Amino acid sequence: MKEEKKLIEAALFISARPMSLEELRTLTGIGALGYLQSVVNELKKDYENSAIDISESDGKYEMRVKSPYSEKVKQFAQDVEISKSALRTLAYLSKHDGMLKSDLVKKIGTQVYQDVHELLESGFVKAQKAGRSAKLTLTEKFKKYFVQQSPAQNAQDEAQSTLFNESA
Repeated sequence: MKEEKKLIEAALFISARPMSLEELRTLTGIGALGYLQSVVNELKKDYENSAIDISESDGKYEMRVKSPYSEKVKQFAQDVEISKSALRTLAYLSKHDGMLKSDLVKKIGTQVYQDVHELLESGFVKAQKAGRSAKLTLTEKFKKYFVQQSPAQNAQDEAQSTLFNESA
């Protein structure tokens, strides 16, 4: 396996987002996009009979688990990384849970569409059709990742747990 192919494979494996040929060009130092494309295609072919897939969308490549396997192994996935823009949108949504996407666009701007897509993919928000828009609500996954209990609540939970264990 060529060194640049290994480097591309490692980048796609570790990246939390799809990568463009331009990014792979910068990474490898290969100037010829045609050659770089052939290396990516060769790598895609290497994974044809694997549980892993290298897919292309809008000129960007990503490595992911093929659908028949993803449902069975998703519990082992590591923490999700999200972009700064999506994180800002998520922060705004956390203060306005149950907000319409159309209202969010009016408040923040059109980049919200990409942010909401990313947040839906990561499982931090869910969308429910509401007329011509969608109502965005926070998920349990969001609460597990971002909502912390106060020290008083932690002490109360600990006391309840101790009481429950003693009575059992």
